[in-house]
Amino acid sequence: MKLRVADLSDEVRLVEFSRSASEMDALLASGSHSSGQHFGADLRVSGEIYRSGDDVIFTGALGCKMRCECSRCLDEFYWDLERKFSYVIAKEGSVGQKDDVGVDHYAGEELDLMPLVCDEAMLGLRSVMLCSPECRGLCQRCGANLNRELCDCGASPA
Repeated sequence: MKLRVADLSDEVRLVEFSRSASEMDALLASGSHSSGQHFGADLRVSGEIYRSGDDVIFTGALGCKMRCECSRCLDEFYWDLERKFSYVIAKEGSVGQKDDVGVDHYAGEELDLMPLVCDEAMLGLRSVMLCSPECRGLCQRCGANLNRELCDCGASPA
């Protein structure tokens, strides 16, 4: 979502927008985040934005349903990605470092909020996907899903 900086004031403005699941999946595939996760629905964003001098304050939350594959048993499951964020977006050349957490910079007359939101979504992904903490996985010998059936192939439980 792009906004003109000149259209923002010190009055809080509500913003809502989304990014399609297919666009988010393409972004996910281009990085090293994938690990059996896919956006099962469009990414939804709601927040507040306002200007304080030359700085822009952007706070809000994002969410969507994630479709995943369990790392242990390979079953498909869903989980809700929900993440809150807060940014100070400073005019290029002002005080504050680009690498500071929660600080970004803008140059020109337009702000593009989508890169910030996409980064937040990627930061909210799990590194290991488990359908449940108690997942027993697959039998190493016969491949039986130990969450659903007992294995009698003689392999010792993992």
